Amino acid sequence: MADELTTFINIIEVDPDRQQELVELLTTGAEEVIRHRPGFVDVTILASLDGARVVNVARWRSPQDVEATQADPAAAEYAKRVAAMAPAAPALYRVAAEVR
Repeated sequence: MADELTTFINIIEVDPDRQQELVELLTTGAEEVIRHRPGFVDVTILASLDGARVVNVARWRSPQDVEATQADPAAAEYAKRVAAMAPAAPALYRVAAEVR
């Protein structure tokens, strides 16, 4: 369906001592750059209780909006800073099923 959102999920393995620093970097990037990009809907940043992971979940109107944002120099700079801090596994997802 054309009205379905695209979800960008980035699972980042991080040293537990740096988890909060990573959360702050992702939050700043979302507030300063990502939320102002065309097609942005919302973002949720999750921190694992063991401190070893951060999950960045961002919803977009389309995959093209994500691709355009990834090509934006300001967004790319934040992505570089995250990658320098910890290994990441970003991917685009679609809703395959929901149970409520």
